Amino acid sequence: MIKFNAIYRNKFGTNNSRYMRRINHQIPSIIYGKQFLKKELLILVEHDIIFNLQKNDIFYSSELLISLENKNFFVIVKDIQRHAYKPILLHIDFLCIK
Repeated sequence: MIKFNAIYRNKFGTNNSRYMRRINHQIPSIIYGKQFLKKELLILVEHDIIFNLQKNDIFYSSELLISLENKNFFVIVKDIQRHAYKPILLHIDFLCIK
């Protein structure tokens, strides 16, 4: 099982997302799933860690464990947005399954 950490994203919007990608090298992401969450969780994950993990096919086909402030979320990847020509990730959607 693939495991990684995330932090809550307090600010959102285009300008803040660009700032997080360029300066902090973090990817704005979201965890959703009405069965297990009351509302969507806006999070940030480290770009370099996720970029290396997503090179393997198992990243897309298995469940992932996201640790978010002493809470664990079992998720699967629903969508990844990539830059048109640069090798960077722009946004990831996760679906909570447990």
